Amino acid sequence: MSLEQKAHILEAAESHPCGIRDLARTLKLKTSTVISLSRKMNEESLIEFQKVKHSSRGRPKKNIVCTSLGLDFLETYRKLKMKPLRARKTDLEHAVKDALCTDRLVARGYSPFKILTELNAIVRNIKITSETG
Repeated sequence: MSLEQKAHILEAAESHPCGIRDLARTLKLKTSTVISLSRKMNEESLIEFQKVKHSSRGRPKKNIVCTSLGLDFLETYRKLKMKPLRARKTDLEHAVKDALCTDRLVARGYSPFKILTELNAIVRNIKITSETG
Protein backbone atom coordinates (compact mmCIF):
# COMPACT_ATOMS: atom_id res chain seq x y z
CA MET A 1 0.00 0.00 0.00
CA SER A 2 1.44 3.35 -0.99
CA LEU A 3 1.44 6.49 1.10
CA GLU A 4 -0.70 8.19 -1.54
CA GLN A 5 -3.42 5.55 -1.21
CA LYS A 6 -3.41 5.91 2.57
CA ALA A 7 -3.62 9.68 2.26
CA HIS A 8 -6.53 9.50 -0.23
CA ILE A 9 -8.48 7.20 2.06
CA LEU A 10 -7.80 9.40 5.08
CA GLU A 11 -8.80 12.55 3.16
CA ALA A 12 -12.07 10.96 2.10
CA ALA A 13 -12.79 9.73 5.64
CA GLU A 14 -11.86 13.11 7.10
CA SER A 15 -14.19 15.08 4.85
CA HIS A 16 -17.29 13.08 5.78
CA PRO A 17 -18.12 9.71 7.34
CA CYS A 18 -18.30 7.12 4.59
CA GLY A 19 -18.62 3.40 4.16
CA ILE A 20 -16.62 1.04 1.98
CA ARG A 21 -18.88 1.45 -1.06
CA ASP A 22 -18.87 5.24 -0.76
CA LEU A 23 -15.10 5.20 -0.51
CA ALA A 24 -14.75 2.88 -3.50
CA ARG A 25 -16.98 5.16 -5.56
CA THR A 26 -15.14 8.31 -4.46
CA LEU A 27 -11.65 6.90 -5.08
CA LYS A 28 -12.69 4.94 -8.20
CA LEU A 29 -11.28 1.69 -6.83
CA LYS A 30 -12.66 -1.83 -6.59
CA THR A 31 -14.57 -2.58 -3.42
CA SER A 32 -12.25 -5.50 -2.63
CA THR A 33 -9.24 -3.18 -2.91
CA VAL A 34 -10.78 -0.66 -0.53
CA ILE A 35 -11.65 -3.44 1.93
CA SER A 36 -8.08 -4.79 2.02
CA LEU A 37 -6.57 -1.29 2.28
CA SER A 38 -8.94 -0.29 5.06
CA ARG A 39 -8.20 -3.48 7.01
CA LYS A 40 -4.48 -2.78 6.83
CA MET A 41 -5.02 0.82 7.88
CA ASN A 42 -7.21 -0.35 10.76
CA GLU A 43 -4.40 -2.66 11.91
CA GLU A 44 -2.03 0.33 11.77
CA SER A 45 -4.56 2.35 13.85
CA LEU A 46 -4.92 5.01 11.16
CA ILE A 47 -8.67 4.46 10.86
CA GLU A 48 -11.39 2.74 12.81
CA PHE A 49 -14.77 1.36 11.90
CA GLN A 50 -17.87 2.71 13.60
CA LYS A 51 -21.17 0.88 13.32
CA VAL A 52 -24.07 2.98 12.13
CA LYS A 53 -27.43 2.30 13.72
CA HIS A 54 -30.22 1.76 11.25
CA SER A 55 -33.54 -0.01 11.25
CA SER A 56 -33.23 -1.89 7.97
CA ARG A 57 -32.34 -5.53 7.64
CA GLY A 58 -28.96 -6.91 6.79
CA ARG A 59 -25.46 -6.32 7.96
CA PRO A 60 -25.02 -3.05 9.89
CA LYS A 61 -23.12 -0.42 7.94
CA LYS A 62 -19.69 0.58 9.20
CA ASN A 63 -18.33 4.05 8.60
CA ILE A 64 -14.62 4.68 8.30
CA VAL A 65 -13.40 7.33 10.72
CA CYS A 66 -9.90 8.78 11.06
CA THR A 67 -8.13 8.21 14.35
CA SER A 68 -5.89 10.85 15.89
CA LEU A 69 -2.89 8.94 14.51
CA GLY A 70 -4.53 8.96 11.06
CA LEU A 71 -5.10 12.71 11.23
CA ASP A 72 -1.48 13.21 12.28
CA PHE A 73 -0.35 11.02 9.37
CA LEU A 74 -2.48 13.07 6.97
CA GLU A 75 -1.16 16.39 8.29
CA THR A 76 2.45 15.20 7.98
CA TYR A 77 1.78 13.85 4.48
CA ARG A 78 0.39 17.23 3.39
CA LYS A 79 3.44 19.05 4.79
CA LEU A 80 5.85 16.71 3.04
CA LYS A 81 3.90 16.95 -0.21
CA MET A 82 4.50 20.70 -0.19
CA LYS A 83 8.27 20.13 0.03
CA PRO A 84 9.19 17.87 -2.88
CA LEU A 85 12.66 16.38 -3.00
CA ARG A 86 14.78 18.02 -5.63
CA ALA A 87 17.77 15.98 -6.61
CA ARG A 88 19.84 15.80 -9.73
CA LYS A 89 21.10 12.57 -11.21
CA THR A 90 24.63 13.37 -9.97
CA ASP A 91 23.30 13.84 -6.42
CA LEU A 92 21.79 10.36 -6.49
CA GLU A 93 24.99 8.89 -7.97
CA HIS A 94 27.00 10.47 -5.12
CA ALA A 95 24.56 9.04 -2.57
CA VAL A 96 24.98 5.55 -4.06
CA LYS A 97 28.78 5.94 -4.03
CA ASP A 98 28.70 7.04 -0.38
CA ALA A 99 26.49 4.09 0.56
CA LEU A 100 28.89 1.67 -1.13
CA CYS A 101 31.85 3.24 0.73
CA THR A 102 29.95 2.89 4.00
CA ASP A 103 29.25 -0.78 3.25
CA ARG A 104 32.96 -1.38 2.59
CA LEU A 105 33.92 0.27 5.88
CA VAL A 106 31.42 -1.83 7.82
CA ALA A 107 32.61 -5.01 6.06
CA ARG A 108 36.17 -4.24 7.18
CA GLY A 109 35.05 -3.74 10.79
CA TYR A 110 35.12 0.07 10.97
CA SER A 111 32.37 2.28 12.33
CA PRO A 112 31.44 4.96 9.77
CA PHE A 113 30.10 7.16 12.55
CA LYS A 114 33.34 6.93 14.52
CA ILE A 115 35.39 7.77 11.42
CA LEU A 116 33.14 10.76 10.71
CA THR A 117 33.55 12.13 14.24
CA GLU A 118 37.33 11.68 13.97
CA LEU A 119 37.37 13.59 10.67
CA ASN A 120 35.26 16.36 12.20
CA ALA A 121 37.72 16.62 15.11
CA ILE A 122 40.67 16.86 12.67
CA VAL A 123 38.91 19.57 10.64
CA ARG A 124 38.02 21.48 13.81
CA ASN A 125 41.67 21.32 15.00
CA ILE A 126 42.92 22.58 11.61
CA LYS A 127 40.44 25.46 11.73
CA ILE A 128 41.48 26.43 15.27
CA THR A 129 45.15 26.25 14.34
CA SER A 130 44.69 28.40 11.24
CA GLU A 131 42.72 31.05 13.17
CA THR A 132 45.37 31.40 15.89
CA GLY A 133 48.30 31.37 13.46
